[in-house]
Amino acid sequence: MARQYTRLVDIQYVASTAGAIYTNPASTKSYIKSFILFNGNTSSETVKLYNVPDSTGSAGTAGVDNQFAEIVLAAGETLMFDLPYPITIIDTNDTIQASTTTSSKVTVQILGDKDA
Repeated sequence: MARQYTRLVDIQYVASTAGAIYTNPASTKSYIKSFILFNGNTSSETVKLYNVPDSTGSAGTAGVDNQFAEIVLAAGETLMFDLPYPITIIDTNDTIQASTTTSSKVTVQILGDKDA
């Protein structure tokens, strides 16, 4: 299979409760390499990122057992969060989830590769 370096999802807002920002499609192996985060709020925001395995074929639940980052962004700050080694997402409905302090203030874009 050929890898395709790409933007894995369109830029989107992060909600204040954990929710999927990337869901692995069927018959695909995805490699998450970096996140671009932007805080459009006038105050700081804390962003939490989770690598959540599927739960019997459905999206799983984010929690401290699958959280891999907690990032504080100052007002107006942009951060390119690069991973030294990609997170490999294998199963259908494995997700990368995120939450932040205030809904619709932080945007995220995910970059990486996928086998198609």
